[in-house]
Amino acid sequence: MSHLLIIDGHAIAHRAYHSIPPLTFSGQPINAIYGFYSMLLSALDQLSPDYLIVCLDSPGPTFRDKEYLAYRAQRQPTDRELISQLPLLPETLSLASIPNFALPGFEADDLIATISTRSQHKQSKRSKKKFISKVTIITGDKDLMQLVDSQTSLFVPVRGLSESKLYDPKAVKEKLLVRPNQVVDLKALMGDPSDNYPGVSGVGPKTASTLLKSYDNLDNIYKHLDQIKPNLAQKLKTDKENAYLSQKLATLIHNVPITFPLAPARWNKKKAKALLALFQSYNFRSLSSRLQNLYPSLRPKLKEKPEIPQNNPNQTSLF
Repeated sequence: MSHLLIIDGHAIAHRAYHSIPPLTFSGQPINAIYGFYSMLLSALDQLSPDYLIVCLDSPGPTFRDKEYLAYRAQRQPTDRELISQLPLLPETLSLASIPNFALPGFEADDLIATISTRSQHKQSKRSKKKFISKVTIITGDKDLMQLVDSQTSLFVPVRGLSESKLYDPKAVKEKLLVRPNQVVDLKALMGDPSDNYPGVSGVGPKTASTLLKSYDNLDNIYKHLDQIKPNLAQKLKTDKENAYLSQKLATLIHNVPITFPLAPARWNKKKAKALLALFQSYNFRSLSSRLQNLYPSLRPKLKEKPEIPQNNPNQTSLF
């Protein structure tokens, strides 16, 4: 089984920034970077991936901003100290030889969806066997639950970075009361204040999940409005355009035009060694120690003590 780990880089850095106390190196704030790599080490320890890729957001508008001008308009401005650290993420990842991808016009979520989908369908010319048989995505963004299936799971930090939860299809349904392939339509109905999706006014999570339980998807709900209580049916009719707009905004793109050869993403001790050098350059002593515990061969070898000659009782000392 080949296991690919994909990290939602800026989402984890953002969570780390708000979870780790202020930390500086040569006057540069680095708590988000420290927390990101702390999360990475936890994942390496718990998940043991064969391949590792990091996806990042690009500055500037995305196609969603063009589609809906109010997209994410209510979000608070990002802290300056966090903004100052974000360029360090691709820089340090490259120093550690960890492949990282960003593409103008698209969010990291779209790159994750594309890489996750394509990697599981890569086939050799002689075999129909999938190249990657398991994908785990590290993120704090529950929008990515739409990608969860029998081969794809989410590894989501909870309580800052101290604990994590693994979401498979069963866990997603327990959390949202819908299947992963219904997550987009759930958001289409209830909207999303964090991304400023409009949704259907007056429809919350409970009503949305009940509708999807009864009618399975958004199209089917609108085909059966005559079976829905008049008050709710009227809300759905009034905000039909908003519902389908929200569905479009919530749907991740699976065909982003990027090339990502998997061979450079292979995780090995050579990359672990480069990661250790990175930690040492930033004086991340705790992270260095944790990495060396994961890979004992990275520990410095102790110099052998010279053998002290023993006195021979039959030998006459000259001194």
